[in-house]
Amino acid sequence: MATLTSLDLRGRLVLLPQRYQFGNADNLYDLNWVVVVARLVSPGHPGRVVRTRLATWELLGMAAHLDQLACNQRALWMPRFFDSGLHLWLRRTNDRADLISVTALLSPITGPPPHDVLDHWRGDRLTHRDGFEGLRFVCTRGALAVFAEELRIIMRAYPTRSLRQVG
Repeated sequence: MATLTSLDLRGRLVLLPQRYQFGNADNLYDLNWVVVVARLVSPGHPGRVVRTRLATWELLGMAAHLDQLACNQRALWMPRFFDSGLHLWLRRTNDRADLISVTALLSPITGPPPHDVLDHWRGDRLTHRDGFEGLRFVCTRGALAVFAEELRIIMRAYPTRSLRQVG
């Protein structure tokens, strides 16, 4: 399990890759989808579990992006996922370079959220009748580095597979 924890320890994004979605496939995407359980937790809101899927290289790319931000480097990639229910926006805060502003949105469906979903934010929390859930919090660069390392450790069990290896 990989957990990104807020500076005040009250908010968390939890990702748990569980298995490849398909044992066999005839294309690289289907072969490398990983089923991921995602949850946003904050006081008074244990968070719904959302099952989504991310490609192996998307999860590893996210870890690399988090490392770049954790090392105060200019990020070369922004987490955007091809067909996922996870939406993640990260940026440095204006007032302190060692803090990162995180906005995470979980969707019960894959693909982009509807345009009206952002109208349902109340403070740092979003809950939507159609199952969308969001959380905004601030974390340290160190928390990003830990989250990235946890993702890399988990992903050792899910290497990117080639068609020849399986098919």
